[in-house]
Amino acid sequence: MTLCVSPLAAQNVTTASGAFVTRLGNDTVAVERYIRSGDKLVGDLLLRNPRARVFHYVADLAPNGMIKAVTVNVRPVSADSTSLPTISITTMFVDTVATVDVARSGAPDTTASGRKIYHGNVVPQIQFAPASYAMYEQILSSSKLRSADSVAYVVIAPGRAPPPSMWLARRSRDSVTFSNTVFPGWVEVARVDAQGRLLGVNSTATTVKTLATRVDKVDFNGIAQGWAAAEKARGPIGQMSPPDTVRSSIGAAKIEVAYSRPSKRGRVIFGSDVVPWNRVWRTGANAATQFTTSNDLAFGSTVLPAGKYTLWTLPTPTGAKLIINGQTGQWGTDYDMKRDVVRLDLESKSLPQPVEQFTIAVVPQGTGGMLRFSWDTTVYSIPFTVK
Repeated sequence: MTLCVSPLAAQNVTTASGAFVTRLGNDTVAVERYIRSGDKLVGDLLLRNPRARVFHYVADLAPNGMIKAVTVNVRPVSADSTSLPTISITTMFVDTVATVDVARSGAPDTTASGRKIYHGNVVPQIQFAPASYAMYEQILSSSKLRSADSVAYVVIAPGRAPPPSMWLARRSRDSVTFSNTVFPGWVEVARVDAQGRLLGVNSTATTVKTLATRVDKVDFNGIAQGWAAAEKARGPIGQMSPPDTVRSSIGAAKIEVAYSRPSKRGRVIFGSDVVPWNRVWRTGANAATQFTTSNDLAFGSTVLPAGKYTLWTLPTPTGAKLIINGQTGQWGTDYDMKRDVVRLDLESKSLPQPVEQFTIAVVPQGTGGMLRFSWDTTVYSIPFTVK
């Protein structure tokens, strides 16, 4: 497999290059390399999940550093760079009109293609999370933020949805934040040097929980080949927090819990950026954890009527509460306290050995059952009976 950055079009001009490694805990999930020279920004973004892919991009730059056009070709990591891209996206910005042309395996995708009107600064979306940090660096350089300044960019992506906005804000001489209007509260903190280069991006305050670091060099081809070999041997890695469903019969009750299962990946879980103290947690990952019971359940003196709910947890340094909420079908960041049905105390115990992947269990106990949550070195539980 050949993965190469295109040769520079201009000679005798100042060039800049760099590379970023993005990790989730102790797992590498993305690698990027780029070269910027004259009016071109050329790079490769290698992503590991849900399957290994390479995003090769070529951007045309205006004299002020703003992006005029970009072409992104996406291929499986095992494919040759001369093969037909699985997805090709070309975005052009003229005046206040962005034109997006999308092809899949060479065939035009008219559903994803189209024109979008924008006003002000604009940037193409190459990949959402983790993002292209070379693209972050480019718009940061062109924005020329001074102390306490902020600037908004319209983000253009394929599809019919209205374009969201990205905000850059200078926090200090060596710190800049990136936020967006898609997910309220989403804030990435970037460290920058005196030349405006990104040194790292901390996304642990977001739902992706990644850390990106600038590196002097990276064995891009070696990593790509390793991921390709692993995928050939064991199949695609899939989601980083795969979905699972627990089904259990406790007495006459049929109970089902649908949730996603994040992994420890060498991190401290509770009381950290992963699951902070005193903040409502989705009790899993991705979509809100769904809980369904065919019969009424009694948690102590509290009776929960048969039906469908979502489960949330409020961990604290001294214990935790289980929150049963009446809203269902939402994403795990969409918690509405006004829809709470009940809050119940959970029993907390320490485990002698850490549990790598978050696990929910519904097990028989006595004349009823036990709802149990295990992760890292902590297990939370609460007993119930069937009415």
